[in-house]
Formats: sequence, C-alpha cells, structure tokens
Amino acid sequence: MMSPSHLAVRTVMALSSAGLLALTYAASGGVLPVAVALAVLTAVAVARPESWAVLALVLGHAVHWTATAPAPENLAQWTTVLGGAWLVLLLHVSASAAVTWPSRTAVPGRGWRRWAVRTAVVAVAVVPVWAVGAVTRQQSLRGEVSMTYVAIAGLALLAGAVFLLSAPSARRH
Repeated sequence: MMSPSHLAVRTVMALSSAGLLALTYAASGGVLPVAVALAVLTAVAVARPESWAVLALVLGHAVHWTATAPAPENLAQWTTVLGGAWLVLLLHVSASAAVTWPSRTAVPGRGWRRWAVRTAVVAVAVVPVWAVGAVTRQQSLRGEVSMTYVAIAGLALLAGAVFLLSAPSARRH
C-alpha cells in the first residue's frame, strides 16, 4: 500500500507529463503516435519511478517538443518555453522524490519543505536564463561578442550564486 504523500508525488509526475503533452500540442500540434508513446511511458514512470522509464520520458518529451514546436519568436511563444521548463522541473523533482523515500511511509514535512525550497530556487533561477534567451533571440550582433558567450558566463555566475546561497551553513564556513 502506498502512502497518501507518495500518491501525491506520483500524481504530480503524471500531471506534469500530461501538461508537457498539452503544451506541445498547444505550441505546435504535436505528433499523435509520439504522444501515445509518451502517455504509456508516463504510466510506466509513475508506477516505477526508479526505472529507466523516467529518463526515457524526459528525453521523449524533449524530442517531441524539439521536433514539433517552432522556434519561439514572440513573448507568448517564449512564455510557453518557460512553462515547459517548469513542467520538466516538476517531472524531474517528483520522480526524484518518489524514489527518495519508501513508498509505504509518509514523506516527512521537513522533506517536503526542503524539496519545495530547492525546487523554487531552481524555478526562479530559470527565469533570468529564459529572459536572456528571449532577448538575445531578437538581436543580431554581427561583429560583436557573441551573446551566447555572455549567456554562458551569466549562467555560470548564476549557478555559483545559487550553489552558495542554497548550501547548508556548515559548508559556508
């Protein structure tokens, strides 16, 4: 018997995967056979989050999106990309949480809080990266330093800041 908290975690897995399918169809129309395969993979991943199915599911969603969705050109399309990034994050985090604690025991409140804070930090950290992508996509800087390198440097600084800010106090000393 699975605990209610594990049912909640696995429900988030299923809903985030379904959300990614819906978002892909909203952005591009999707491909039905791939969507059916992803729905089956979702069921397998939810039933066995410790298996290869989670990796296959995330990769399948990435391939489905990349193969069907057009390159974003306006704010609405870029917002869809941000929503997709957050859904992939939820899928990954919920799958990780499902295998972290035994399914027959409740997820402790402290665990929920820790995972929620870390997930929120990553979700917020994605926004500047998304914004740089949206802004640089609209610009052409011929003969200038590539915005790609500026974005990579910014990501490195952001990753370092997130690591330092989210590190337990014992690591800071």
